[in-house]
Amino acid sequence: MDTTEIAKLRNAIRHHVNGSREQRFCYRSLCVLLIVEGHRPNQVAEWLGEHTRTLERWRKRFLDNGLHGLMDETSPGRPPKLSTEEWQRLKQDLENPPAEFGLEGRKWQGKLLQSHLATAYGIEFSLRQCQRLLKQVRQRQSAGGYKSDTSRNYTPATDRVAAE
Repeated sequence: MDTTEIAKLRNAIRHHVNGSREQRFCYRSLCVLLIVEGHRPNQVAEWLGEHTRTLERWRKRFLDNGLHGLMDETSPGRPPKLSTEEWQRLKQDLENPPAEFGLEGRKWQGKLLQSHLATAYGIEFSLRQCQRLLKQVRQRQSAGGYKSDTSRNYTPATDRVAAE
């Protein structure tokens, strides 16, 4: 196998491993296993395209804390502004018209949600983020069997074909 094929394999592994915390944990466990079974860290680093110091750090974390030491210390990204409980409460709020919360309007829109979040939750969101939240809630409602008034007349394609 030539070096370009090896590089492609390494890149594919790296891309797959970065998919989740569990995949990174599994990859680190494999690297440490190879070292504790007698392979030299610089050899394992060369095989997998890692830096030797990185593998030594993972091995030390394993020796100090066991398997738990190989898990990511923190989740990447900014922590959410809404807690899980607040998110559940907000989804319930959005099932009611904005007028029930003293807002003008019959349907939730970005500006109304932005105002509601500021007054009811004390949290500032941008207009665009409010629009994304509304879209996310609506997608979950339709995926979870939510039916609008227009869906009552809908006939699935399989039923239409069978009837013809």
